[in-house]
Amino acid sequence: MAEEKIYPYAVARIRVLEKNLLSKQTLNQMADEREIESCLRTLTEYGYDSVPEGNAREFEQVLSAELSKTYAVIRELVPEEKFINIFLYKNDYQNLKVLLKQEVSGIDGAQYIVKGGTEPVEKLKQSILDRNYTDLPKIMGEAIEEALELYSKTQSGQMIDIALDRGAFRQMAQSAKESENTFVMGYTARVCDLTNLKSFLRMRHMNKDFGAFMNVFVEGGDISSSVFFNAYGTDNPVDQFKGTRYDQIFEIGVEKGFTEFEKMCDDFIMDYVKSAKYIALTLEPLIAYLYAKESEIKTVRIILTSKLNQISSEIIKERVREAYV
Repeated sequence: MAEEKIYPYAVARIRVLEKNLLSKQTLNQMADEREIESCLRTLTEYGYDSVPEGNAREFEQVLSAELSKTYAVIRELVPEEKFINIFLYKNDYQNLKVLLKQEVSGIDGAQYIVKGGTEPVEKLKQSILDRNYTDLPKIMGEAIEEALELYSKTQSGQMIDIALDRGAFRQMAQSAKESENTFVMGYTARVCDLTNLKSFLRMRHMNKDFGAFMNVFVEGGDISSSVFFNAYGTDNPVDQFKGTRYDQIFEIGVEKGFTEFEKMCDDFIMDYVKSAKYIALTLEPLIAYLYAKESEIKTVRIILTSKLNQISSEIIKERVREAYV
């Protein structure tokens, strides 16, 4: 099928799938349910796999299966891997964290391996075992080497996380730039900026110095490290971010705390992604659907986990993210 014929068909199929996305109202109704089983029945009505009777705690398998189905559909519809890979690198780097920590600790981390990466897990495992990364993307190989080097110096598993997180965002930013797609580049820049803003608030709250912040600073955003440096040196960091697209949510985040800010960051990205609803024939609606589905599953996980922990409906609803529909 010629490339120009793929997009109209793909977008039409996505429009059908969008009808099964959970609305904010439905998510809030799930939050109000007394029993987790009622929530699971709602998910089944919207196309999720069912959980065997009496096994409500096994919902994670259902969410994982739903995410795998989503990745499979998008892979089928999106002809260029560079567009979808931006969303999948996080799975590769999660698996790299597991594999490296497994190696240095000797503790089996198989339960933390996730599906949906751009590289087979066995390939990652063999590359680490052989210390040969030539078959992996250059940035990924460099990130593995950096993680191992930092661990050898510090004996800290946290440094493995830091090095691999930086690599993941570098790879996202590079792929976004190579895509030459304005929507994709805008999405990636926002994710990187918000990641840095969250790190800034967390580090300030922990009374960490600017050097500690720069350890976790990720490349690919529109806000330079110099802006964060200036913000670190003032009692009123909000002023340093005035004029950016994040000034309002950052100010509220400073006032209300990290948990609220994290939710606002997710909602901020969702508002951006929703702009793809009105694009008819290009890739944007497909990319937006993938993000929407990932966000939906994240919110469902929050609801179900909260139900298991007997958290009140009102508190759960405060944590429910904005929906795509």
